[in-house]
Amino acid sequence: MRSLTTVLLLSLVALAMGCAPSVTVTLDYDKEMNFAALNTFAWLPIPVNPPANVKEALERNSLMDKRIRRAVEAQLAVKAYHMHETNPDFMITYHIGIQEKIAVTDWGYDYGRRGWGAPSRIDVYQYQEGTLVLDVIDSHSKQLIWRSVAQGVIDPSAPIEKREQRLNDVVTRMLADFPPAGK
Repeated sequence: MRSLTTVLLLSLVALAMGCAPSVTVTLDYDKEMNFAALNTFAWLPIPVNPPANVKEALERNSLMDKRIRRAVEAQLAVKAYHMHETNPDFMITYHIGIQEKIAVTDWGYDYGRRGWGAPSRIDVYQYQEGTLVLDVIDSHSKQLIWRSVAQGVIDPSAPIEKREQRLNDVVTRMLADFPPAGK
């Protein structure tokens, strides 16, 4: 009975973490920048040196690169920004990272066969946390003028369509306040 309870609880935690829109989005920007003057953008070139390790290779996924660029370009188009490779007002780039995490819950009690007051029950859940950083750089000063960071649980085993939809939703949230109001 105890193992069944443990399996059900872990399944519930996994389901809740996998389905919940548990993505935290933060942003920062240069308050002195005149964002109203920005109309065109281009992508900052990505360095081409080979990955140094497996973690870096996983983070430099050309399929993910295509999906991120497509999602960002779609959101910028909705905001009436246009791609201009030769003379853009701002450059955009991104950084991604994946980190292994462990969540530990100490329930402070156990309700097993021995009744209340038995030794504490501890549940452990291992997961991956993904981070996506979008940077906007002024083309003229070459200075960072806006940054949005999204962090949340990722499920690499989810179907491609669900991962792509989640990425689109995250990028939409990240760019929701670009440009900053009144700037």
